[in-house]
Amino acid sequence: MKIAVISDIHGNLAALQAVLADIEHKGPDYVCCAGDLVGYGPFPNEVINVIRENKIPSVLGNYDDAIGNRRIVCGCDYKDDESAAIGSASIQWTSEQITEENRAFLKDLPFGIDLGTENCGVRVVHGSPRRLNEYLHQELEEKVLNELLVECTAGVIVCGHTHVPYFKHIGGKLLVNAGSVGKPRHGDPRASYSVVEINGTARAKIYYVEYDVESTAGAIIEKGLPEVLAQKIRTGRD
Repeated sequence: MKIAVISDIHGNLAALQAVLADIEHKGPDYVCCAGDLVGYGPFPNEVINVIRENKIPSVLGNYDDAIGNRRIVCGCDYKDDESAAIGSASIQWTSEQITEENRAFLKDLPFGIDLGTENCGVRVVHGSPRRLNEYLHQELEEKVLNELLVECTAGVIVCGHTHVPYFKHIGGKLLVNAGSVGKPRHGDPRASYSVVEINGTARAKIYYVEYDVESTAGAIIEKGLPEVLAQKIRTGRD
């Protein structure tokens, strides 16, 4: 079984379209999303429409939760006041732009998706198996990660939220971070996504996809979002 997982699209329509085209060539059995369809990017409604039209199951991201439930904060761990102000402006702009139909869609997204296979269960969440906005950074000590994952019965846990793709084996489980389609933070502006393949054992691979970054950067500025967000997607850094 081959599962493609996208995450953290954040209103970046061009990146999503490029990634879905790339996924089509991989021929997965299943495509799903680890959340955060909206926020920061200039095309929240268009991204949701593509997800809905393609019937791609998605879990609730912390940003989806904020917009769906009209919250004024998204639960992000901002590094400074400037980043918090940018996040606040993004939430306000996105909440003003979103249609009520799409707001309801976001609000109703599930916390997790469980994919059963003959060999290994897969649990897809946004932050961690226990909390929507908990960051499973690659740099966390193995002991800490193992404590976080031990209560999850699935053999494969796929998440997003950090915007940095990676995979590693922890306590007999495979932990996969799908990275970010629309707002990468690993120093590479290309969109990223993951493919998990289960055939007796579970293994993962990260893919990077080029897209028209400048078209999204230009739309960010044109639509009145904070201009610094355009620079962030140009550099792939936060």
